Amino acid sequence: MNTLQQYLTTNAIFSTLTGALVLLFTDKTEEIFGVAPSNFFLVLGVLLMLFTITLLIEIVKQRALAVLWIIVQDMLWVLASAVLLIFNPFNVTVEGNLIIALVAIVVLLIGIGQAKGLAQIDNKNKKALKVFQFSRIVNGTKAKAWEVISDVGNYHKVAPNIDGSEIISGEKKGMVRTCSHGKDSWRETCTLWEDEKQYSFVVDTSPADYPFPLKSLQGNWRVDEISDKETEITMTFEFEYKKGIQNILVHPLMKYKFTKVCKELLDNWQEMIED
Repeated sequence: MNTLQQYLTTNAIFSTLTGALVLLFTDKTEEIFGVAPSNFFLVLGVLLMLFTITLLIEIVKQRALAVLWIIVQDMLWVLASAVLLIFNPFNVTVEGNLIIALVAIVVLLIGIGQAKGLAQIDNKNKKALKVFQFSRIVNGTKAKAWEVISDVGNYHKVAPNIDGSEIISGEKKGMVRTCSHGKDSWRETCTLWEDEKQYSFVVDTSPADYPFPLKSLQGNWRVDEISDKETEITMTFEFEYKKGIQNILVHPLMKYKFTKVCKELLDNWQEMIED
């Protein structure tokens, strides 16, 4: 169980216990808080139980965007608790405010732990470098698949996030190409080329006008023969963000969008290979 799963599990246990206590002892809870009888704590208990279900799902799936939303909800709980403690609009008792403060502290610590775990999602060897990998088995020979995916000068015709690509010098290893999206453009250099097997490009992220929040980025495209009529295409991207906080705030959305882009790219390649 990794760091993220550990804190999600802790959150699930704490939310379940809190929700169960509120539901089982609603009248006593209202008495401790010094508030008039209402459905508030009943609703709160049910919501905590529903929240626990989302936590249990993400313990297994660990979807970055969903985990970020869980963290946001925890931080909103802490913020709401701070407002209640500062302004005490419902005239909650001292004991009630103490419970609000203690629960908020626990939720804050859990949220911080979850954020730490989220920052490590997709890390390579527990380092800052992250890895995305996408693969697809297509009906076609290895030679045909290579012919299609190695047409790097026309990458923009299959990649939905690229408007233009152009080889400006060299061929195979050492080749330099430019890619563009809208008004943004950048340069990439081929660092590996093995005919009918694989190639790699490293993106020059150093220019001040480089449009993405990445310190480094390199990609590898590979074909492997499964049988005489089946070939596996694998794309691997290794990258690092410029700032650590982007591992939490940017990465979930980046992963969501990039996964859609690569699925569409593989769809396009598959259609061309199997046509």
